[in-house]
Amino acid sequence: MLDFDYFRGAADTYQPRTVNAALRAAEAHLLPIEACVYLGTSIKPLDEEPIDLAAIDQVLSRPRLDLDTNLLLMRVLSKLLRNFDAEVALFAAESINVIETRYTKRIETLKASLQEKTDYKILRSLAQQYYELAQIHPGSIRNFYLREAFGYIKALNKLKRLGRQDVVLTVRILLALDLSDQAKRIIDQLADRNDLSYLRLEMEVAFKRKDITGVQKLCDRLKPDWEQLDEESQAFLSYWIEGTR
Repeated sequence: MLDFDYFRGAADTYQPRTVNAALRAAEAHLLPIEACVYLGTSIKPLDEEPIDLAAIDQVLSRPRLDLDTNLLLMRVLSKLLRNFDAEVALFAAESINVIETRYTKRIETLKASLQEKTDYKILRSLAQQYYELAQIHPGSIRNFYLREAFGYIKALNKLKRLGRQDVVLTVRILLALDLSDQAKRIIDQLADRNDLSYLRLEMEVAFKRKDITGVQKLCDRLKPDWEQLDEESQAFLSYWIEGTR
């Protein structure tokens, strides 16, 4: 049975900031195993001040994270890079490297497995991975990754393998490259423009082009379908409705 009595004197003992540090301390018999359990089960929003390094470390220990989680981590870690505490800044730098390395390794693996340029599943995965890598990268290299992603989308198009999600990704890539007019041309060519996912995308394009009237009209078209929208889409629509008031 776990014994948390050591917390009573915690102020006078070494307090690890991450689960890995607590584990190493426990292995060296500097702290009881309860320290690992406490840090490993602590629940707190990642971006809540003061930043909980243990929570970041816990999330980062998962081998596969979605884009939204990675973006949140990068935002928090970028702030920590400027921390006056050298240990915290180093933790942030190492964590950012972990996230970036995971993407580059996945891309390398996908490229190595691309035996034929007609393997549309791998082409699709490469486009998605490059797009996500671009999203977590500021600066000029971001555009390089976006163009790489677009290149794989073009390959899918030549194979006539563009699916709904590929079209959505294409438009998002163009928006990220500030090519909103090209993004609109793709939207205008869609056969099923009444599809909810396309309507949502069309709103993003209209907003990027500063067409607030168009955004409002699209909001009005989506409101009757509120109950059919998932939670994320409802939150998205609420955001745009508030933004056009």
